[in-house]
Amino acid sequence: MVEFCFYFESDMIAEGFKTKIFDYIKNRHGIVVSVLCLNYHVVLVAVPSEEQNEIKNFLREKIAEIILLFYKRDYILDKLDFEKAKNDNMKVFLEALFCFDSDLDKEVILENLNFKHALYFNSFINFVLRFLKSKWDELITLANDNVMYIVCEDSFLELIKFLISNLEHRCYAVNIFSKQDCYLLCDIEGKSINDFLVEKNIIYDDTNLLTSLIALNPEKIIFHCNDCLKDSLIKKLYNYFSSRIEICK
Repeated sequence: MVEFCFYFESDMIAEGFKTKIFDYIKNRHGIVVSVLCLNYHVVLVAVPSEEQNEIKNFLREKIAEIILLFYKRDYILDKLDFEKAKNDNMKVFLEALFCFDSDLDKEVILENLNFKHALYFNSFINFVLRFLKSKWDELITLANDNVMYIVCEDSFLELIKFLISNLEHRCYAVNIFSKQDCYLLCDIEGKSINDFLVEKNIIYDDTNLLTSLIALNPEKIIFHCNDCLKDSLIKKLYNYFSSRIEICK
């Protein structure tokens, strides 16, 4: 067996990483445990020696995703000055901001993510990825300087359309079905969406539906639930995604 140790300062991030890798490692006859050691939340991974290279690549992928899902989001939120813009548009805008350049950020992280058997998560970010944090700082400054655009509905719409137009298409199409009090997101083949930016395929409110669609930014959005859509949601969908929306009757 070969062991890998991952040291986190945040319990939430450590648990998020453990959750993401647990089933995969278990299916490869490996072991995942978490312990508290010298103020670090440590995730220990033991895997068969003959599979260490493939599993190490998987672990690198998940570390990169955890940085974008947890650390980048918290980093941006901590530095935003949006006291004047606490309205219904905020969550939608933040999702577009979080997703901006996410694929490029992931490539940069993976290019610099090299470890043998141990990784100190925060040290890696603070020292190796400091140039990436500088890039996020520029994005934060731009957002803070234009906070008033979020208050005004017309200018917010132009801003969110600009951000969405600059996001990568993460899939070709998303099929959306209504099931009782929730929405179910599926890919073009009717399977559950598999993307690290969207953790849940079952969504219970309109705002989270919008943020999930922004994260995926599909080329086509197909609703199979005409009767379940509110007029206000339909208006926002067409405003944000225009001709990409299809509503099946």
